Amino acid sequence: MDATIVGDINLLPEECLSHVISLTTPRDACVSAAVSRTSHSAADSDATWERFLPSDYASILSRAVDPVEYASKKELYFRLCDHPVLIDAGRMSFGLEKSTGAKCFMISARALSIIWSGEERYWKWIELPESRFNECAKLNAVCWLEISGKINSNILSSHTGYVAYLVFKLTPVARGLGNPFQTTKIILAEDTVSEHSVCLNIREREQLNRLSGRLPEGVILPRMRQDGWLEVELGVFYSGDGTDGEINMSFMEIRGGHWKNGLIVQGIEVRPNH
Repeated sequence: MDATIVGDINLLPEECLSHVISLTTPRDACVSAAVSRTSHSAADSDATWERFLPSDYASILSRAVDPVEYASKKELYFRLCDHPVLIDAGRMSFGLEKSTGAKCFMISARALSIIWSGEERYWKWIELPESRFNECAKLNAVCWLEISGKINSNILSSHTGYVAYLVFKLTPVARGLGNPFQTTKIILAEDTVSEHSVCLNIREREQLNRLSGRLPEGVILPRMRQDGWLEVELGVFYSGDGTDGEINMSFMEIRGGHWKNGLIVQGIEVRPNH
């Protein structure tokens, strides 16, 4: 940056510079901190990072299972990006998307509607140290697999594209999750906004189709997450201005009467679509 321009910036009051930086992005704020001592102070100020945090962050954090401690608003911002906070008695987690500050939520398996999850011969509730929630749902055996969750658009970041994911693992003996395919659906304000087929167990599917190992076009496959879990896309939607009401997200395989087992569900995550 030209030295003359830097000098001009340094003449601005810190509160003015802070306001200007807060109109950019979290990434730009971090870059601005390296320009000069004045811009560093403004870029790291609580006034700047307060603008990057959701307007209702204090209300959400008041529902946290454990108090969230932080020394500055910048520290809080990156704390929520890197370590989502459990809220609502541990039934949901709340975090932020790092590049934009958009809100992210994961609904725990306990807060989902899982058909027959109350009967241990079909589902078992287990604890896993790698899960962010106290319990996960482990599928023993069902022929009717149906999992659904709801989230209200008014708690999401407004005017933001979102993706919903089923977050899961498969046991080594998982069966029945490669064929037939599962179907997913996103319903917003009683309108279906996203619907497609997925295949949770690609290895099993390839064993069933040894000649080519290929999937029909359009079938979505799971991918590995950084935390060691798998995720598969349930669908995309737009949050609008937050007045559209509930978003219903579903995952099911109910057509053929095929028995399935070995699925471990952590929850359904909703995060910005990038």
